[in-house]
This record gives sequence, structure tokens and C-alpha cells, in this order.
Amino acid sequence: MSKYKHVFTPITIKGVEFKNRIEVAPMVPCMATPEGWVTKELIEFYRPFAKGGAAIVTVGDSAINWQHAMDHEGQLNLGDDNVKIGLDHLADEIQRYGSVISIELNHGGRFSNSMNLASKGLKPVSSTPKPAEIDEFFSKLQGKTPAEVEEMSIPLINKTIQDYADAAGRCKDSGFKMVMIHGAHGMLPAQFLSPYVNRRLDRYGGSFENRARFCIELLDAVRRRVGEDFIIEYRISADEIVEGGMKPDEVIEFVKLIKDKIDILHVSVGMLPNPFTIQYMIQPLYLPYMPNIHFAEEIKKAVGDDLCVAAVGSVMTLDNAEEILSRGIVDFVAMARPFVADPEFMRKSIQGRKEDIRPCVRCNTCCGRSAFFKKTRCAVNPVNGRETQYPGGKIPKADVKKKVAIVGGGPAGMQAALTAAQRGHEVILYEKEDRLGGTLNHAVGLEFKKDLKNYLDWIVNQTLKCGAKIMLNTEVTAETIKKENFDALIIAVGSVPFIPNVPGIDKSHVHWAGDVDSGKVEVGQKVVVVGGGLTGAESALALAMKGKDVTLIEMMGPEALLNGSSLINRFSLQTLLAKYGVKIVTNTKLEEVTDKGIKTINSKFQWKEYEADTVVLALGMRPRKDKVEELRHIIPETEVYIIGDCNYIGNVYSAVHAGFDTAAEI
Repeated sequence: MSKYKHVFTPITIKGVEFKNRIEVAPMVPCMATPEGWVTKELIEFYRPFAKGGAAIVTVGDSAINWQHAMDHEGQLNLGDDNVKIGLDHLADEIQRYGSVISIELNHGGRFSNSMNLASKGLKPVSSTPKPAEIDEFFSKLQGKTPAEVEEMSIPLINKTIQDYADAAGRCKDSGFKMVMIHGAHGMLPAQFLSPYVNRRLDRYGGSFENRARFCIELLDAVRRRVGEDFIIEYRISADEIVEGGMKPDEVIEFVKLIKDKIDILHVSVGMLPNPFTIQYMIQPLYLPYMPNIHFAEEIKKAVGDDLCVAAVGSVMTLDNAEEILSRGIVDFVAMARPFVADPEFMRKSIQGRKEDIRPCVRCNTCCGRSAFFKKTRCAVNPVNGRETQYPGGKIPKADVKKKVAIVGGGPAGMQAALTAAQRGHEVILYEKEDRLGGTLNHAVGLEFKKDLKNYLDWIVNQTLKCGAKIMLNTEVTAETIKKENFDALIIAVGSVPFIPNVPGIDKSHVHWAGDVDSGKVEVGQKVVVVGGGLTGAESALALAMKGKDVTLIEMMGPEALLNGSSLINRFSLQTLLAKYGVKIVTNTKLEEVTDKGIKTINSKFQWKEYEADTVVLALGMRPRKDKVEELRHIIPETEVYIIGDCNYIGNVYSAVHAGFDTAAEI
């Protein structure tokens, strides 16, 4: 433990001891009932984080009232006393592990769920009637008018402040020792504080002091309700990353105004209502680790020992946390996605089992699902969000031990092998190449795919030591399966690149994106990437980052660009493509490859040529249906399972979940 002595140094605030300096940052699991009550599912989602060793477990984004505050489905309703019985149960189940439970009190303001509000005859409210940019973005794509936002009246401001206080009181009554006020990410308190949104002309707008008034009155009301012995954490964006928004200097001045009213300051950046800043608060794999820690450091220097400060943002390992804390620049480190990927990562780190920690790939599947009112799921941890089905993350042993063949060593096949072996089956995994990984081996070559490379290394290592027999360099035939007398067969033979049948496609300067990404082929200075899905866009970005002149061609319209990416990562990738000068052409089809480039035709039947030294094909993959048909009839079909890309083309999420779900039922 001495390696992590700063992480595991206890700290006491107002008589509450925190056993270490790790906080589970707020998340949006979407697991409350439609009325906003606690469910067993919600309790079991948070339990592993407490059991895994976190000092603080923060229940995410909970609405302070059920009128205007709600910003997503499956959210807790802190505006009704009926929530307390569930909160009490939740608090007991988290605090039994020595963790301190907290909860994020929130009001979405202009970011609130406009569809839900409309069903109640209401509109989003804010300091100023300014629609959320993300609402404007999607409304434009859909040809709709964004939801109208109403300016809050003084009586509504007063009621809302009281709602914050009452919500905090309900949490205290339910056994909570602390709450977090969500004043970051463009939520309602920030909508009053920020000159980017607040254009009011009364005592709540205009000057810095007036814009800060709502937040100060809110904190005073909460303190009156919960008392001096209760811990208040305030979440803030140190930089809203929009022109005219809050910047660090003014944020520090605001923190000095409230530092005697709060106990912990949780420092983030960005604003959710503006889609192009979300990437800086929930970083995708394209951004470096720990990009925002310097903001927390700057604020801590300004307030000194008068206030505890928590840093957050792609702190992905316990070593990252120790490095931050060892510098003495903050008091707590908040993490979320590492707990989702592997709730036991703290314990495994202490035990020296880093190779067993399932790494987060920062694909943001977990975060992105809430935008579409879906319960949380993790691409690499198939148990996340299904803890009631698999308590403690344990997969039950099979009633009958079977001999299971798995053909294909990509992510679907490897996950199937892991799960089947855990259940006690005899497993033989066949892979035709000389290494496991499948098409992931081509995908991890790009500079910004470090997270995916970490995951590939992890799952290969786990598969090799799970107890399954691994047969590399083995092309399975029907005879192979017949000879071994298997009880069950899982076919996970993957896919092959789709290569269009157009003139010139066999020319020497035409390459598949996988070979380009993995560095197997040389690429010229002027490049055309054909195919604007996720693979093509990432290939185009990687080449542009190396100084190449890149044009990205997509046959479909703009809506098809970056297809396959989560919402947050899509906005990030779109920003980076623009930053590095990638030229994007949509509604344009490849018709011919020439010695000088390509010929295309667009949706208006106009022909155009694009010069290129290299043509990169990223037109998707084709399931290996021929291999599936060769193998699927060898044993009784009730024990034959077809998973991964050879069933339908997907991604890491679909492959891992297919492998797990299949093997969990054999």
C-alpha cells in the first residue's frame, strides 16, 4: 500500500472520516422508476463502487423537483418525500462498506428534458430564454424548431432555491452525510453565473455580483436546512470553453465568494447544453489523460487550505490518482469510468494485479446511452448495469459441464471463452492467425487508440490464462469439429473488408484502412479516404495529424458521417477533423480509381475527380457467412451460436456482449 500512500491517507471533514482520497464522480445510470424512486437495480449499480474501495460514492444527476428540473429519464426525484425510503436503503447499502454516500442535486434549466416538460404543458426555464445549443443542433438536423425556454420569474427563483434546500434535507433525513450541488456543466446555477447565458436586467443578472446571487442564496438555503455539521460539495466548471462564458479568473473570484459556504469544490469544465464542449468534460479516447487537472490545481492555489478541492477528468488508474495527490495540488481525485469498467480496480492495484484490471476504452458508451434514455451499459464490462442479474459480478457455474468449441479469437470469441471457462465448461478456442485479437489488431495501431490497445492486451492476457485451450494458426474445418465431439459450438469467425467492384480498385496505391492504420503500407501525401463511418473518419484524422492532405468521401448524407461512434465521441471527432483540415464530401459515390486519384458521382449526378497519391478504403466489413455455413450444421443446431461480426457487423460493445450473453447461457 505504500506505493499509494497519498491515495490512502484518510482525511476528516466536519467529523466525517474519508478513508481515502478517491471519489466516484457522478454518473447517469437511468435506473430510477418513472416516478423517480430508488430501485434495486440502482442500488446494485452503485454497490460495487463502494465495495471496490472508494471513499465517496456520488449518486449522479438527481432532480431537485419534478416540475422543471428533470433532464433525463430514469432520474431520481428529490422533490418528493416519497423518495426518502429508497434513499435510506441506498445509503445503508453504500455506507456498509465504509464509503461516504453523496448525491448530485441538479436542475437542468434550459437543458431540462423538453419532451417531458411538454407532456406536462411546461417549458424549460432558465435565467434567460436561451435554448440549449444541443437542442438547436438536433432540431436543425430534424427540421424542427428547438424548444422555447422561459425566463424564470422571481417567485419561481425563490421556489427553486427552496427546492434545492428541501432536496438536500431529504438526503440528510435519509442518512446522507453530504451532498453535491451541481453548479457545473451549464446546469441551472451556471446558467445564472455565466454571462454566456445570463442576460437578465434585474438583481439576478448583469454584474458579477448579481449573476452570483442565485448560487449564493441557494447555498445559504441549503446550509440553513442541513446545518453546519453536514458536508456540501459544489461542482463547478473552471472554464466553460465557449466565447463569453466563465473563465478561470472569474471562476476563482466566485469560489472565493462561496468558499465559506461549502466544504469541497469539485472542479470540471465545459457545458452539457453545448455539444462541442462535452468532450472536454467527458473525454473520449482522442484526448489525453488528465487534461483538466491544472484547473483544479490553479483554484487550490487560490484558496489554499480554506477549502478541499477535488480534481476530475480522465484519471484512469490509481497510479494517475497517486501522481496527482503526491504533488499536493488537490485533496481528492474523482473517477467514474474506471469504476464502470472494473469496480475492483483499486483492490487489484493494491494487490499488484494491474494486468487483471479491465481498462476503460473511453468509448463513452456508458455516458452516451443516457442521451437516448437508455440504461447504462459498458462496452467492455458486460455485467455493468446488470448487477441484479449477476450479483457481485459473478457468473454462476453451469448445471452441466459441456465441451465447447469457439471458432474465432476476436473480442467476441475471447469474451465467450472467458465466460464459458468461468462457468466451468471445457473450452477450446480456435484462431486461424498466429495471435488473438481479430480485427482489433488492425484498429489499435493509431496513435489515439491507446485505450483500445490496453483493452486488447487485457483480454488477450485474460483469455490465455482463463483455462481454455487456445489453438492458434488453426483453420477450423467441419472435420475438426466432428473429431472432437463437442457439445456446443460458438462461431465467431468475424468479417472481411468490403471491397467495391469498381474499375481500378486493384491498383497498387489502393489500400484497406486496417492495413493503413496498422502501418503495414506506405501512404502518400495526398490521400482520399472512401467511407465516412467511424473507421474512415479515424483513419482520416490519424493521417491528417501526420500532416497529410486528406479528403474524406461518404456516399450517404451528413447524417451517416462518423456512424458507429457514441454521441460524445462523435462531436469530438467532428471537431478534430475540422481542426486538422480534413475535407469532407458527402452524398458522393466512388465510381473508379485512376492513376491520379478517383472519379466520383454525387447525388445530383455530377461527376468529379479527386487527386490522390493513396486511396484508403473504409467501406465497412462483410460477415464471413461462407465460413458460418460451412460449420453451423455439424452438431445439433440448438447448440450452435453465431456471434460477433460474422452474425452482424458491430463494434467492441456488440462483440463483447454477444460473447458474454451466449456463454452465460450454455
